[in-house]
Amino acid sequence: MYQFERYVELSQQANSVDDLRRLFTAAAQQEGYENFLLTSVRGRDVIDLHWLEFPEGYPEYYFDQQWDKIDPILGCALRARRPFLWNDALQGADLSRPQINLMHECQCAGVHTGVTFPMHGPGNQLDILSLSRRVAEPANPERIGLMHSLSVQTWTRFLELTEEQRFPENDDVMLSRREIEVLKWCKAGKPYSDIGEILSISRKTVEFHAKNAMDKLGASNKISAVVMAIQRGFLEL
Repeated sequence: MYQFERYVELSQQANSVDDLRRLFTAAAQQEGYENFLLTSVRGRDVIDLHWLEFPEGYPEYYFDQQWDKIDPILGCALRARRPFLWNDALQGADLSRPQINLMHECQCAGVHTGVTFPMHGPGNQLDILSLSRRVAEPANPERIGLMHSLSVQTWTRFLELTEEQRFPENDDVMLSRREIEVLKWCKAGKPYSDIGEILSISRKTVEFHAKNAMDKLGASNKISAVVMAIQRGFLEL
C-alpha cells in the first residue's frame, strides 16, 4: 500500500501526464478501485475528460444517453465542498425514475460503490476526480482520507504538468488541451478513428472533444474549427 509521503515523492518525479496517470492508477487499484475519472465541468457541462477508465463502451453509452444532464452524482459534486461516498450522497435522495434507471444501469455495467473528490477553482471552475469499483463491495471509509490526500496531490501535480498547455481566454474562448490535440490531428487530415488510435481514446471521445471545440469556436464543421483555432493562436500553421 502506498504511503502518502512516498506517493508525493513519486508524483513529483513524474515527467508527464501519462506517468502521473499510471502512478495514480496503480494506487487506486491497490485500494480496490478499477474505474476512475478526472474531468472539468463548468455549470453542469462536461468541458473536458482528462482521464477516463471504465468498462468498455460505458463512457460512450453514458454520453449518448445524455446522462450527464441528470446524473445525481454529478449534481452532488457541483454542490459538495468535500469528498463524498456515492451511497451516502444518495441515501434518502428523492431521485426521479430516469435517475433511478441510470444508477441501475451503471451498476449492471460495472460501476459500483464510488467516491468523488470535488476540486474547486476560481469562479465556477470545478474539476472532479471520481473512483468506483466494478463489483458491489463497500469502500473502506478509513481509507477515504488517504485517497483524498492522494487525489489532491495528483490533481495539483496534473495542473503543474499541464500548465504550459493550458491557454488563457482568447476573446472569451478557451480550448482544453485535449480539444487542441484533436484539432491538431484534424488539421493533419486524420479521420476521427485514426485520431482515437493516436491519442489512445475512443472515436466517440474524439467526436466529443471535436464537437466541444466547434461549439466554443462557433464553427459549423471541423475544418472551420481548425481555421478559427489557427486564427486565434491555438494552433500553429
